[in-house]
Amino acid sequence: MLALARPLRLLALLGHLRARWQARQSLCGPWALPRQVAGLASGALLLDNEARVRYANAAFLRQSGYGLGELLNQAVPALQAGLSAKAHLQLIARQVASQGVWQGQVWSRHKDGRRLAEQVSVYPLAGRRGYLVLCAPRHRVNDTLPAAALQDALTGLMTLPHLQMQLDRACQQQAPFAVLQLDLNEFRRINHQLDYQTGDLLLQALAERFRLWLQPDQLLARVEGDSFLFLLPGLTHPHQLAAVAEALLALLHRPFQVGRRKLHLAATLGGALWPRDSRNGEALLQQAAMALFEARRQGISFQAFSSPMQARRQYREQLQRELLDALVQQQIQLVYQPIIDNRTGRVSKLEALARWHHPTLGCISPADFIPLAEAGGLMQALGAQLLEQACRDLAWLHQEGFTDLGMTINRSPQEFLSLSPGADEWLTVIRQHGLDPSHITLEITESLFMNGHQEHLIRIQALRQAGCQMAIDDFGTGYSALSYLRLYPMDLVKIDRAFISQIPADSRDSQLLEGLISLVHNLGMALVVEGVETAEQQAFVAYHGCAYSQGFLFSRPRPLSELLSLLAPPTPTQTHQLESLHQNRAP
Repeated sequence: MLALARPLRLLALLGHLRARWQARQSLCGPWALPRQVAGLASGALLLDNEARVRYANAAFLRQSGYGLGELLNQAVPALQAGLSAKAHLQLIARQVASQGVWQGQVWSRHKDGRRLAEQVSVYPLAGRRGYLVLCAPRHRVNDTLPAAALQDALTGLMTLPHLQMQLDRACQQQAPFAVLQLDLNEFRRINHQLDYQTGDLLLQALAERFRLWLQPDQLLARVEGDSFLFLLPGLTHPHQLAAVAEALLALLHRPFQVGRRKLHLAATLGGALWPRDSRNGEALLQQAAMALFEARRQGISFQAFSSPMQARRQYREQLQRELLDALVQQQIQLVYQPIIDNRTGRVSKLEALARWHHPTLGCISPADFIPLAEAGGLMQALGAQLLEQACRDLAWLHQEGFTDLGMTINRSPQEFLSLSPGADEWLTVIRQHGLDPSHITLEITESLFMNGHQEHLIRIQALRQAGCQMAIDDFGTGYSALSYLRLYPMDLVKIDRAFISQIPADSRDSQLLEGLISLVHNLGMALVVEGVETAEQQAFVAYHGCAYSQGFLFSRPRPLSELLSLLAPPTPTQTHQLESLHQNRAP
């Protein structure tokens, strides 16, 4: 009997393994799971880029109560997990793309309905095929949470899971309240330029200031990093929410003394009201985050959720879905704005500016689609397409006799981060079109310098050694532009139109611009003033020695064919060649 039992057990085991292998092949397709993931003690999920489950290890199945067949190809929301909010998923995807990991505490539910709190880590899979999600052992949650999940270790404030539990209770009590999300602006600057210990001390000081300000019935949690969430009972109108936001900003703007340093903070806030905006706690958090996003987009400090905001979100989601097709179909094209050399009065360079010519929505501003390209991982493809187009147009202009003309091309931080140390990818495109790199100016913004100083310096030096000029755009609109000019070798500095909008009528602005011109020249760089719209502004900047001017006074951004008259009257042959050039662009 014993001799018979062993072969039967072996056959049963082989049959079980075969069934599991067949299930994996039929359901998981190319998602082969490494053995070390399958054998992890912590729960592990593989998600594709649409947040659908492609694999769950045995530990996750035990923790969640689900079977593998119930999860495969299902979207994460089917698990009723804390990762189900679409806005939250997008936030996680952006952080994973930029930092390589997202970590945080979230809520989920067991299959039997029990409420669970867990620590989650999200990592990108090779080839951008999706995400690996690791879930720490889960805890049962009734009316209380484990001590470690109740209190943020750094600040002593509530954790997000704890606040979410209180939010659920508030939704059940039927009394009006508001949620308000506050994110610090450019907090990474403090960590990078000073140190993380100073950043932690500053967060602790801020939390203490908030704690003293709170009323007994108001709640506050540190969500993660430099993000905070307030639950404020009794608020019924956006004006009340705006007043609270104003009070918090006033509280925040008082300087903080951290050791020997006096530090200043700024923040952006977004809020939503219950039940005015939603009766669902999770949806209310999404709406507050949406309002915060809108405030950042508009460059203001506070925004309350509104129904038009939802329409704008749907509009952005439509653009996000159609952006890849726009790249394939060459709907995104360049227009050009002249840059005038104030010493000669002639056009010295053309700045290449992207425009999306949507078949039904018309011309879409780069302010709308560039952030979507960055968030969707399409910025490198878009940038490569536009660099090719700009170089092709400049090469044609040189062939037509405009041999001294240069081209200014914007480069996003994402493109710069993916560039090799020798910048070979960009230099190859420039040289393939027969261009001398000295005719190319590459514009970068100071946001590039927030991290990776040494790596960026190597790339900048390689480009300048090859002959390219480097320009820093929107100088003075960030926090540390002066230090960047000292640390990084720039050839051109472009100042924002805000610096000249009141010139020459405003004497203080005039003095400030004179000082900027002198400063930049003393550092051995040339200054480009953007936004010149009047003859008086142009006379002022030219008189004070500014090298270049750009603005509507000379020309709005236009297709190349419409700008030829500013360079020289085109011949009929040139016009025909230009039309053929644009019709025959390589995909």
